[in-house]
Amino acid sequence: MRAYTLNELMTLTRAELFALHRQIVSGLALLPAGSPERLTALANLHYIRQALARPDGAPRIRPYPTVDRG
Repeated sequence: MRAYTLNELMTLTRAELFALHRQIVSGLALLPAGSPERLTALANLHYIRQALARPDGAPRIRPYPTVDRG
């Protein structure tokens, strides 16, 4: 399982965070207790919850590329 940093997760939209959370939770049951992969999954879930609870409460907006009209 890939480890995500909080900074990486903070760039995702709420929909992306919920989708990643769902994916990790569904795979968690297949991981053996105490395995490094399970610990990584649990850490990822913790960071996802932190990203979802950010103070602004709004999803990150990915700006569209700007067009120079000059």
